[in-house]
Amino acid sequence: AAVIPARSGNKASEAAAALASLGYSQSEIGAALKGIDVEKLPIEEVVREMSIPAGLAGPEPVISDVRCYAVAQPGGIVVIDTGMPDAANAIADAVEALGGTFTDVRDIVLTHLHMDHIGSLFAIAEQAPLASIYAGGPDSPDIRSPRKVRAMEEGDSVQDLQVLATPGHTPGHISIFHEGTGTLFIGDAAATDHGEAVRSPAAFTSDASRAEESLERIASLAPARILFAHGAEIPSPSGALVRLIGGPYGG
Repeated sequence: AAVIPARSGNKASEAAAALASLGYSQSEIGAALKGIDVEKLPIEEVVREMSIPAGLAGPEPVISDVRCYAVAQPGGIVVIDTGMPDAANAIADAVEALGGTFTDVRDIVLTHLHMDHIGSLFAIAEQAPLASIYAGGPDSPDIRSPRKVRAMEEGDSVQDLQVLATPGHTPGHISIFHEGTGTLFIGDAAATDHGEAVRSPAAFTSDASRAEESLERIASLAPARILFAHGAEIPSPSGALVRLIGGPYGG
């Protein structure tokens, strides 16, 4: 199958770095980047739902969306997270929308070990026999998989996607950054609700202090685009993260 190639371009990230060097704040950088024509990665989003019982994320039951992604890259399609156990067919549709099949999937990257992110790992890995599987180092030994999960650390890369160590939600949580387009797959380092960035629920966060440090680190990158595992994409995401930092922890 003819997979749509990823396109290169780094106007947004170059502009963000230049403005940061001149002392502009992250909110000012985010506002300035609105005027830049950011070339987007070919990405297909998969959205499913999960139900959180009362008492875990609050006094009432919670229905939450769960998002994972298929991304076209020069060496083949990358699947970022595998969602809930019922996500395999939807992921297949996403791969097809990029012009490929599971035989074109070369990499499966797991942002962390929670079940709503690895739920369809067996189904996807078995249908994508050429795909390597990756996760953050501290999380990787605890992920059940049909084949070896390769440990990833800060500075590693999967094709054109950079691995950022963003621990806190889990010890081995990672986020994935495409510098050329300023696109960040944030995992559960943050979520969105009603158009604003929010923290992941404290009940599911292993280390709140490290999670806050990871949020600050992500905000300092001033990504032009952030794709969340929970919650829809929002405009000016870097500004939203700046507004979030320093607020009360919880959720």
